[in-house]
Amino acid sequence: TRPTEMASSESPSATSSPTSKANRAGKTGRDKINDASRPIKRRCVSSACISCRKRKSKCDGKQPSCAACSSVYHTECVYDLNSDHRRKGVYKKDIDNLKTQNGTLQTLLEALLNFPEDKAFELVREIRSCDSLEDLAERIVDEQRQSADQNDQSAMEGDSPASQGSALWGQEDGEEPLSLETTLSSKMGALRLEEGGQVRFIGATSNLMLLPPSENDVREDDKPGPSTMPNSNDFPISSWTNVTHDRDLISHLMNLYFTYHYPFFTTLSKAPFLRDFHRGPQEPKPGHIVYCTPLLVNIMLALGCHFTSWEGARANPKDPTTAGDHFFREAKRLIFENDEHENPRLTTVQALALMSVREAGCGREARGWVYSGMSFRMAMDLGLHLNPEELGNKMEHLELDARRITFWGCFLFDKCWSLYMGRMPQLPSAMVTVPKVEVFPNEDSDNWMPYSDEGANMDDQQPGRIRAISLQISLLCEISNDILLTFYNPNPASQPSPKLPTKSTINSEFKKLSELFNRLEEWRKKLPAELDARGGSLPSTLLMHMFHQTLYIHLFRPFLKFSANATNNTGAPPLSHLDPRKACLGAANTIFKYLRFYKHRYKLRQICNVAGYFIHTAATIHLLNLPTKTAHRDIIQSCQALEEMGECWLVARRSLVIIAILVRRWKIDIPEEAQAVLERNREEAKRWGLATALEGLPASPQPTQHLVPPIVQPQQYGYAQGAGIVYQPQQNGAWVRQQDQWLLRDQEGLGVDLQGLGTMGWEEGDVASGVSWGDQWQWQP
Repeated sequence: TRPTEMASSESPSATSSPTSKANRAGKTGRDKINDASRPIKRRCVSSACISCRKRKSKCDGKQPSCAACSSVYHTECVYDLNSDHRRKGVYKKDIDNLKTQNGTLQTLLEALLNFPEDKAFELVREIRSCDSLEDLAERIVDEQRQSADQNDQSAMEGDSPASQGSALWGQEDGEEPLSLETTLSSKMGALRLEEGGQVRFIGATSNLMLLPPSENDVREDDKPGPSTMPNSNDFPISSWTNVTHDRDLISHLMNLYFTYHYPFFTTLSKAPFLRDFHRGPQEPKPGHIVYCTPLLVNIMLALGCHFTSWEGARANPKDPTTAGDHFFREAKRLIFENDEHENPRLTTVQALALMSVREAGCGREARGWVYSGMSFRMAMDLGLHLNPEELGNKMEHLELDARRITFWGCFLFDKCWSLYMGRMPQLPSAMVTVPKVEVFPNEDSDNWMPYSDEGANMDDQQPGRIRAISLQISLLCEISNDILLTFYNPNPASQPSPKLPTKSTINSEFKKLSELFNRLEEWRKKLPAELDARGGSLPSTLLMHMFHQTLYIHLFRPFLKFSANATNNTGAPPLSHLDPRKACLGAANTIFKYLRFYKHRYKLRQICNVAGYFIHTAATIHLLNLPTKTAHRDIIQSCQALEEMGECWLVARRSLVIIAILVRRWKIDIPEEAQAVLERNREEAKRWGLATALEGLPASPQPTQHLVPPIVQPQQYGYAQGAGIVYQPQQNGAWVRQQDQWLLRDQEGLGVDLQGLGTMGWEEGDVASGVSWGDQWQWQP
């Protein structure tokens, strides 16, 4: 037989048979039968080796040597893909070469068409004399790219406050004005520095970008008049307000504000404010930024009035509910008589934000919401949400820092208002480019000490850490923003379908829940050790941790019907490691633990009004968990704390009225101490127009002192261990064991079934002897 015939008779299956037999040696008999019955397909080889191509024999394409060369002909086996002009590899290389040549010619042709005439002739000479057209084309592309970058930089400089308008109109150092094409091609808005030194944000779609700088940016009616500059006297600090000239009262109120309100709602730079405050009112200088105004001082004094019992802090000395009203009226007069709301500036943004939170503390949410909106809109007009580094050297570092801390203060106000009113944020995170607040070690190391009507307590001094806490709160605000937009967005797409949600929908919601939960956990893990909550911590630290726990409640509250030990009706699996009910109860317990820390070290008479919202939110969760021991204890503490806070913040009294309505509406059995507090505040319902709503409900059940459901008290109800069902007639029903769930039918109106409570609502010692942890009960009418 000739060698060619021998080679043609060889096949890939034949040449590879030794290997195939070796592979099949370890197979079972059943696998061998299947392999024998299945036809063996020859592997497709895209390119044969050079020797097989010359012999025109079959090549199996194995590397480094094919079977024909190694076993049959014993020849050298070499693969050369480029030598096979019939294969796709060569075609691809040819196509790439053609594309490169085409791109080179296209670049040269466009350059000849677009270059000026003198440069076009010079380019022709270069084409005729160059060694490589590709290198010439690359050089032309690089030159065009550099020119485009310079134009973009010019456009950015033209949009910046330092040159916006001046570069466009050619009014700076004799420079040529930017072309109209360059100006119109800008896609991003920028900060604009007006002639009067005021910074404003103008977007790219606004035709105001084309305006030249105004020569009379500050109108005559914008300048501080007699009503704006209070009557001066020998003492600068008493010259900021017309309400009183009592220096002791003003100093006392300012100290209270900076001790209890400012550390949490940090919305201004303290150092420049105090510098201007102690100087007294000054005539404004052109281009000079002021950090203290009568409007800002009056609202700060109004807030300080809520932390003291001095009669001078009340509009009516005999009525504590009028605390700060006289200073607040003065602030409103300054706003509207001097058109402060029409002239955006930093101090007005700060003052309006503080006015909004003060109105919230007094229970006037509608007014406060309007003031907050004015503050946020003015902040946007000033471009506080943008990175101020775009201003270059035209703004001093002190002003850059003041703008930054003011915006993040507004960001906190926005998130607190959104949670408090159940509305979407007005300052979403997506629009923010300004960096977070800088932490200055020297400033944060300044001592903070408790301050009250009796004076400062020098024994409890500790570093204030104002900016470090503000930085951590801003991170929590970003998480709060995403929680609201994810689970509380009222747009139609987020509304639940009237049908039962599908398994995929529930899993998607659980995934979002898990992501946000991990972010809250990550925030807690990365928190510096000095900012941990413990007895003796700073008031702002404890409030920050209450805020953190409140976000846990709002994150898990929409999922209260899902239990970790039950499967939903849709067939979707429950959360694997997150139990919504347990998370809410744990967060509520932790909030009251921090509240006990606060009350033990400080007075609830001197606490920021946002704490009332945290307490009320946690108390509502505990209403679902009565009558367990922890809920019994914390409901009493919540009512007592809100009553004490009600001495300085009226909104706390309204929270007691709301709790009383909940108790009466759903006939919740609350402890005697809590019921006594609600009865003492019964008259407050008239103040809020809720007397009819409260009186129209049936009376709440008589308060009891038991800490656990009656059925788990064997000495009273004759419970026998091992009984399947225990039924004890009462006035309204009895507790009955039913599977592994809690369901109190009298409380279904709360909007959630008490499903899946399991043993998580009980602490050790809550369950009477003879009842195992697996026993669960249901109230049976």
